[in-house]
Order: sequence, then structure tokens, then C-alpha cells
Amino acid sequence: MRVVLVSYLHDAEKIVAIASKISRTRKGWREIPDEEVDVWIREAFLHNYLSPFEHISYTFSIEGISRVASHQLIRHRIASYTQTSHRFARPIDQYYQPVVPPSAEGKIEELYKKEYEMYFSLLSSGVPEEDARYILPNGVNTNIVVTMNARELINFFALRLCSRAQWEIREVAWAMFEQVRSVHPRIFKYAGPSCILHENWIRKEPITVDDKKEFVSERCVEGVPRDGIWRCIQNARSSYTISNISNEHS
Repeated sequence: MRVVLVSYLHDAEKIVAIASKISRTRKGWREIPDEEVDVWIREAFLHNYLSPFEHISYTFSIEGISRVASHQLIRHRIASYTQTSHRFARPIDQYYQPVVPPSAEGKIEELYKKEYEMYFSLLSSGVPEEDARYILPNGVNTNIVVTMNARELINFFALRLCSRAQWEIREVAWAMFEQVRSVHPRIFKYAGPSCILHENWIRKEPITVDDKKEFVSERCVEGVPRDGIWRCIQNARSSYTISNISNEHS
């Protein structure tokens, strides 16, 4: 798996702050000093007023994930996607590298091999690519480019950083999350899985995924009791295999 943040607005934090400020004041804006940027981003986020975050977007290249994961990704509809076509880019030879779930290692590789042999045999017999691909497994590897605005990313992270999310899409989400936080820490400072997001809308002082302050909520939206929420977050984060994911960005 390779997740790369390939494009983003470098002055995105300022843009969010401007949008937040202009919505709350009659004066409009002429200048916004840097020390006000965090104030207005925080003001919008903690009041769940997220339209200012729609003015900026991020584009990622995600390579080597399964069709299982890409199908989950495209359920997030406020986004743009371009995916490898197995009609025009046949996954043959070294390009056939289906994803093996950790729980199934040593159990499905032989089946993957047989499915590939059948796929290649169909192609060789003249069956067109768009029909031969029906035999490919859900685990077949694919590449996809995705562009999301910051508001949709916040929603995506809330759902997919959670330990209850499927392992592969969770790894994709954590890779995306860490990369956008590295370039725009103020925009995504209070973002995280849904337990963090909703906690920050009810407490006086917000928290981040790096804090370990006591939760106000009795339980998270998934039903995890208060004293187990931080452990749950760490479990979700620990499955993010840094060694297998590229953290490059422009």
C-alpha cells in the first residue's frame, strides 16, 4: 500500500479562517493576522460549523489497495475519484498482486493463483478484458486518485479511523490523516475518529488524538465505555503499518 498526498492548497489554513471570520462578522476582512487563524478555525470546528472547511481540498494517490477497500472509499460521495481500469490496464504478470488479509495469510494465496490462471486463460482464449475481469477476486489490487475537501475528510476520518472500521480502509484513513495533519496541523487539530469528534462538541476544552485527557462522554458512539476509549483509539492507530505506507507529499 502506498498513500501519497500529491496536491493541496498551501494557504488553506488562512482560507478556512477567512471563511469562518466572514460568516461571523459584519466587517468582512481586509487582513487576518496569523495569530487569528487558529482562533477562527477553532471557532468554526468546535461549533460544528463546517462549511468554511469546504473551500479547500486535498488530492491523494492511493496504490496497492484491494477492490474491497476502494469500494468502501467511494462510498464517501462528496469527493472525486479516478481508478485504474481493469478493462484497459490488465492486472497481469507482476501487476497482479492481490491483497492478502492478515487473518487469511497462508490460506488464500493458492486460490488467488488459480483465479489468475483462469483470468489469463480467458484472455488468451479471446474473451475481452471487460468480461474476463469478472473472475478476478475482490482482493485484486487497484490504484485510485481521490480528491476530498476538508469537511468531507473530517467526516471520513470520523468513520474510518475508528477501531470498528475494516482494517484496510482504516490503514488508508490513518495514512491520509497523518499526512494532512503534517501540512495543515491547525485545520485537523481536533479531528479524529468519531469519539474525538463528538467529544470536542460537548466539552469546554477540546482534545486531540494525541491527548489522553479524561473523556466527558460516558461512552463513545460505538458503545465503548469512557475508561476504554483511549485504549480503543490506540488499538486503531497501532494497526497503521507505517513501514508499509509512503508518507510523501509535495
